[in-house]
Formats: sequence, C-alpha cells, structure tokens
Amino acid sequence: MAEQTLFTTPMIYCDNALAALALYTDALGAEELTDRRMLAAHLPGLADVPGMDRTVVYSALRFPDGSGLNVADRFGDPTAKHGAVTGNNLHIGLQHTDLAEQKAAFGKLAEGGTVHEALEPKPWGASYGIVQDRFGVIWEMNCCTG
Repeated sequence: MAEQTLFTTPMIYCDNALAALALYTDALGAEELTDRRMLAAHLPGLADVPGMDRTVVYSALRFPDGSGLNVADRFGDPTAKHGAVTGNNLHIGLQHTDLAEQKAAFGKLAEGGTVHEALEPKPWGASYGIVQDRFGVIWEMNCCTG
C-alpha cells in the first residue's frame, strides 16, 4: 500500500482569530502549534502597520485524535474574487464520545453565538446540536455513546 501523501485540514477564516484560537483550545481540547503561527506583521512591509501584530495569517490546531484545524483572520479586500467569507460556507462536524464533554464544548461555543439546534437526543441514537460561535463558524456536534 502506498504511503499517504495527502490529508485535509479545514481552514476557518474569521475576525479576531487570536480570540477564536483561545476559545477552540479551551472548548474543544485542541492544542495550538504556536511555533507554526504566522502573523501579518511577519510579512514584508507589514511589520509597522498597526494591528498586524494581532492579525493571524496562519495557525494550526491539533486535536487529541491527531486531526487538525487551521484558523486565520480575514483581512484585505473582502470583495476580492477569492476572499474568505465567514459563516455558513463550512460547517465543522465534531464526533464526541463523551456526553459531558460535548455539552461543555457546546455551551462554550454558544457563548456570544447562536444555537441553531439545541443539543438533544436524536432518532439515530445520538445527542446532536448545531451552534454558530461568536466568530460566525457553525459547529455540528454529534455524540454516540452506545
């Protein structure tokens, strides 16, 4: 069998990525690979531009299962053809195995956000809910415990 050479890691573009990273590490148990964080101030010509020392161009999160998620700030021309749009263009699906952890994470993501579908038992035997966090990212949470 050939060695795997491709894997996918979703990239979330939002406003205030530093705060989003803090929320995701706390709510989801992820670890930011801080040695991989790049700020806009690291780019040529932007070191002295106000705010660029707090504008994330790239960051990497790793979850306990080894999966990853990248987070960056939206900046630049929002009308550009390939500009990032925060919101419902991407939902992040989280598969929990512990109901208490699911509820805690859901609650933290809901602070300042919008619950689209409350966590509750579903016909497929799982606790499921949808929450949009305060950064505009939509999370679908599923927990099958049996």
